[in-house]
Amino acid sequence: MFSPAIKKSLTVAAAGAVWASTATTAFAEEKRTKLSIYDEPEPQVVIVESPTKLEEHVYIAQKCANDTLEKGKSHVERWTQKYQQLENDITTSINNTIDKNEEIYPNILYVGVAALAGTIIARNRNVVLRFLTSTTLAVGTSYYLLPKTTTNVYHQLERLERKYPQLQAAHQTVKGTVDDVYKQIDNTVVQLRSAVDENAAKLREQIQQNTQFVKSQVNNTVGATSSEAKDKFEEAKKKVESMYSTRSNPGVEETLKKNN
Repeated sequence: MFSPAIKKSLTVAAAGAVWASTATTAFAEEKRTKLSIYDEPEPQVVIVESPTKLEEHVYIAQKCANDTLEKGKSHVERWTQKYQQLENDITTSINNTIDKNEEIYPNILYVGVAALAGTIIARNRNVVLRFLTSTTLAVGTSYYLLPKTTTNVYHQLERLERKYPQLQAAHQTVKGTVDDVYKQIDNTVVQLRSAVDENAAKLREQIQQNTQFVKSQVNNTVGATSSEAKDKFEEAKKKVESMYSTRSNPGVEETLKKNN
């Protein structure tokens, strides 16, 4: 396929390539084994200190303490922010509730006095009536002395009830109890009023009967006394006429009348 000349050329080229690679490898090995004129640098010694058990425990304790301190700081900061927010909300609510045109002092003291007076008035009643009397007087006095502020307080309570359903449920329960108590009071008042009216009618009738009886007794007594006095007068008249038969009857009557 190839001529002898070409085969010879390829053989020579391959042999030259093998020699060249062998010579390069030998030169590199000779160069690598050649000593340097400078001293070789000393290797750097790195000392790795391993911590002791005590140091490990101290490190762990310090890390836990730092973590706990950071958590405590963050917790305190959150509570501080909540307190500041609550304080701002309360201040805003108070400013929105209290009317600037109304004097809180001393009107609020009068409201407290009214509540105390309600407690004193109902001191002999049960706890429910005492509470209702005190609350009614306090609310009525507040509406009279601080109408706008009281209305604002009522609106604030409505907002709280909408915000907290539990408070609204408690308010409804108290309201139902108060309504029941009011109904019982109304029924008791109606019964007492009917009983008083009935007793008053009976007493009036009894008084009329007693008055008529006393009047009849007085009339009978007066009539009997008048007839008895008249009979005595006639008897005395007859005795005088018999004693003074010479005088006329009119003169005797006049004398008896004068003597009487």
